[in-house]
Amino acid sequence: MKLLCCASALPGVVRKGVLPDGAERVAHGYTPQTAAAYLPSMNQLTVFCAPDVAVPDGQGHILRPQDALRDRDYGTWAGTALQALDLVQQHAFLTDDIFAPPEGESFVAAYHRTALWLDGISRTLPAAVVLARPAVVRNLLLKVLYQGEGAVGLSHAVRVDVPPLSYSLISCHAGQWRLGMLGVPA
Repeated sequence: MKLLCCASALPGVVRKGVLPDGAERVAHGYTPQTAAAYLPSMNQLTVFCAPDVAVPDGQGHILRPQDALRDRDYGTWAGTALQALDLVQQHAFLTDDIFAPPEGESFVAAYHRTALWLDGISRTLPAAVVLARPAVVRNLLLKVLYQGEGAVGLSHAVRVDVPPLSYSLISCHAGQWRLGMLGVPA
């Protein structure tokens, strides 16, 4: 199975250092022409869409919304600038894998949600596309890069950059995921 992961644009507030609320549907950057370049033998693709990414025109593809591909839940901190938090909160948020904002989700919880989704997708599909925010695509890639190595945390995440509006390709052979391409501009 080949999985083409298309990282969306970032919400506008992120450029201002504000944690997003997940309500804004961001642009996806996906085009069937680009997908055909990386998955050339596919006439009809399954496109897994995160709820916080704009849905593309189906163009003959099977669109499958996937709540598990949504961005991290920042709870009551959504809409808050990181600089507005006190230094202890900032430090915990940026360095503690299991720290969750009030009513929100920790990095580990968001990672596990995404990793479980990848574990559960049907590998009988020859190829598919994922449309999700960059952090979610990064989590999929972390699952592939660190499979079988124990707990994945923020120390792993800071080593992998997934630019907005980029493509990454992973594939599964004999039950093992492999990274084929990382962060190619859309």
